[in-house]
Amino acid sequence: MIDSKTIRLLRPILINPARLVYWVLLLLAVATLFGLYWFSQSKVVINTVDLSWPNCNRLTNVRYSQAIIGVNGGLDYRPNLCSASEASLVENYAVYVNSGNPGFPRIGLLGLGPLNCPDFKNLDCSSFNYGYQAAEYSIQQANMAGLHSPMWWIDVESINSWTLSEEANRADIMGMIYAVRAIPLLTPIVGIYTAANQWYSEVGHWQNGLPLWLGTGSLTRVGAIEACHQVSVTGGPISLTQYTIDQLDYNYHCQARVGSKYLNG
Repeated sequence: MIDSKTIRLLRPILINPARLVYWVLLLLAVATLFGLYWFSQSKVVINTVDLSWPNCNRLTNVRYSQAIIGVNGGLDYRPNLCSASEASLVENYAVYVNSGNPGFPRIGLLGLGPLNCPDFKNLDCSSFNYGYQAAEYSIQQANMAGLHSPMWWIDVESINSWTLSEEANRADIMGMIYAVRAIPLLTPIVGIYTAANQWYSEVGHWQNGLPLWLGTGSLTRVGAIEACHQVSVTGGPISLTQYTIDQLDYNYHCQARVGSKYLNG
């Protein structure tokens, strides 16, 4: 039989239902408060942004669902030292690389590539090889940063160096396209990022049929949406249109299906 002494010994380990409910509710309250704090400190931004060297060390406690990561630091042979850390903030990403064609003598020094140019003074041939080598440099930088994407965008902007020859500048971009498409296993889709006036200024009316990520200069999402209806300077589909809010670049998907395809491959 269980006597009164045994009951007194068991009392400390007997579970009081009221006390159990109290502790469960307390634990739930603590977990809820912790979850709210974590959410407030790690905000998920559901948008496509583009991140590169200007954003270095400026992004903390933010997570992005989609982004386009810059491999370069503004110039074709300069790395973005923050590309790996920026990619760690993103669930799904594509990459973009800077382009340019400084002409002679620089491309004569860096113009070795897949084409057997008759001499280093052949501007179009050397430009193709220069673009190829510039892309190879960017591919190497992406690999070192652990960036692997089936979608690569080539950034064409007037702020970078270009020759006065539209044909040579086109050859440079063609060399980059050739190198990116040859990435083993990935064989990425290649697209062009540019603004219409800058594209016409550097390569003329070149319709290469590649998907277009259009820089609009707009400060509103509405402006980016309206830009989807512009004529594509590449002759390919306008996939994304860029706009800027609070010093961060966002991108509108002109067609949800096409936009997703050309962001994530």
